Amino acid sequence: MRITNAHLIAYSPTGTTLKNISHLAFGMGFSGPKVTNLTLPKEREESLVPRESVAIFGAPVYAGRVAPHAVDRLKRVKGEGGPAVVVAVYGNRAYENALIELKHLVEEQGFHVVAAAALLAEHSFSSDKKPLAKGRPDSQDLAAAEDFGREVRDRLERVEGLSAMSQLQVPGELPSEPFAGLSGMSPETDASLCKGCGLCVDACPAGALSLSKKKPVTDTTCCTYCLACLRTCPSGAISVTTPFILEIVEKLYANCQARCEPEFFLS
Repeated sequence: MRITNAHLIAYSPTGTTLKNISHLAFGMGFSGPKVTNLTLPKEREESLVPRESVAIFGAPVYAGRVAPHAVDRLKRVKGEGGPAVVVAVYGNRAYENALIELKHLVEEQGFHVVAAAALLAEHSFSSDKKPLAKGRPDSQDLAAAEDFGREVRDRLERVEGLSAMSQLQVPGELPSEPFAGLSGMSPETDASLCKGCGLCVDACPAGALSLSKKKPVTDTTCCTYCLACLRTCPSGAISVTTPFILEIVEKLYANCQARCEPEFFLS
């Protein structure tokens, strides 16, 4: 079948999910694909992907599930029965049920999922003192994503139509309940270091931050602890102080240092 273009659809708070799927698209031979970045609350674009384009969906993994807010935002993109690739991006612990959850979501939106991948990125909780998948995706990861993109393109070009492709199987069990994520906690801002620039407010995918007297205020009922704010802050004013999160960081650092590799699935 003939594929004319790629359409990237991403929820990518720290940019690594979009980076991963961009390299996959490049491997497919598309250097200038359409990009729908649904990370920020203000991005409310609704899109229809034509059948002759391949849609590449990417979302980060939180606690083995598709990240909070990603599900509702990815639903803004509809398909006309064309091919799709789904990519779950995780921080070297496990992706558990995220990939099958993402596949099911995309199929419900009118796509035929022909391929899937679990790719790596530096964990949101990673720091210089407690590195977790530091520097991922690295050159090896990105080369693997590009190689898989070529495999997907070759596979699509060899078939007459999507009906000739077998049903894609991916690991995991489809969750029965929506994923609420964390609630009631957030990173802390040191007012003495904060410059009031507002970059953290602009970067927050949950819309949980606002400025009051030039200092950020967090709505903890909205915060998903993605730490986009921390990574955006130019003055180092934002830090992780929540005991529950610090306990998780210690466990991850102790148990998740062995390098995980990308996993690929093709029907």
